[in-house]
Amino acid sequence: MSNMTPKQFLEHIKKNVFKGIDLKPVLTLQGDGLRTFTLEQLERLRSTVPDGHYALWLSDQFWTADRDLTMITDKHPWLAFEWEMKDREQLPELNDDEYKIACWIEELALLSHDLYCHEPFDVVQLGDGLQGRFTQTELYVDSFKYDNKPLVEWMKTTPYRHIAAMVCYTMADQEIDWAVQHNQAVQDYYAFQCWRNRGDWGKLEDCEDFIRRSLDAMQQIEEHYAKGHAEGLNDEEIRVLDIMFGFAPHNYCAEDYPAVRDICAAAQKHLPQTPYIKSEQGLRAYGKAVFADLEKIFAKHGMTWDPSDATDLTMGYLDAWVYDKYYNG
Repeated sequence: MSNMTPKQFLEHIKKNVFKGIDLKPVLTLQGDGLRTFTLEQLERLRSTVPDGHYALWLSDQFWTADRDLTMITDKHPWLAFEWEMKDREQLPELNDDEYKIACWIEELALLSHDLYCHEPFDVVQLGDGLQGRFTQTELYVDSFKYDNKPLVEWMKTTPYRHIAAMVCYTMADQEIDWAVQHNQAVQDYYAFQCWRNRGDWGKLEDCEDFIRRSLDAMQQIEEHYAKGHAEGLNDEEIRVLDIMFGFAPHNYCAEDYPAVRDICAAAQKHLPQTPYIKSEQGLRAYGKAVFADLEKIFAKHGMTWDPSDATDLTMGYLDAWVYDKYYNG
C-alpha cells in the first residue's frame, strides 16, 4: 500500500468495495443528502458476510484496529497524519473530482473504524436531527449513554440495521464501563445479556437480536435504579442491595433496607479522615476493619457470611465495593 500512488490507491479501493457503485453523487450532494448516501454505502458494506468484512477492510486501508488512530503504514498515499487527509496540492495526481471522492472515502472509512472499535463519535453523522453531547474531558462519550433517548430511538427505527447494531454495541460498551466502576452486579448482568452471543453482524437477524437484547438490558437497569430511587435509596445503597442479592435487577423489599444502611454506615465510618494518602497498606487496614463490622451486621440480619466461599458473588462484589469506597470515597 505504501508503494501505491494516490491514483492507484483510489482505484484499489473502488475495485474492492465500490465495484459497480456510482460515486458521482458525492460531487453534488450536500447535508442530509450526502449523509444518507454515506450511510447507505456503509450499511451495504456492513451487510456483507462474514461480519461485515468489507467495511472492516475499508477502515484497515487507513488505520490499525486500535481505538487510537494509528496509520496502517507510515507513508500513506492519502493521509498526512493519522486523522487528516493531505491537502489538494499534495495530491496533484488526483483531479478535483477524484480528490473530493477520496476525501469522502476517508470520512466513510473513519466512521467504519469508529464503529468497529466501539469508539464514540459525533452522532450528527447519523442524521435524523441527532445532536452530540459533549463533556470537557471525554469528547462524544456522553452521546452514547442510554439516557440519550433520541439515539436509542434512532437505533430502534433507522433502516440502517447493521450500523444500528454497531452503534448499540458502542452504547452498551459505555454502560458497561460505567458499571465496572459503580456496580459489578450490573456489569455481570450486562455481560450475560449483551455479550453472551454476538453472532455474525453481517446477518440482519443477528443484528436485530443483539439490538433487542442490549436495549432491553439497559432499560431494565435504568428502571432498576429508578425503582430504587423511588424507594428512597441512593446509588450506593442500590449497589449494596445488589451485592446482598448477588445479582441485578431484582425486586425491592423494605425489610432489606436496614441491613443496607448498616453496611453503608460501617464502610463510611472506617474511612480515614480526609484528605488522606491512599495506599495498599491503607486499603488492607480499611478492608479489615470494614469486614469485621460486616460479619456482625450479616449475623444481626440473618444473612450468610462466608468469605472463604469463592463461588459467592456477594463476597466478590463486597471486595470490589470496599476497594472503590476506599479509593473513591
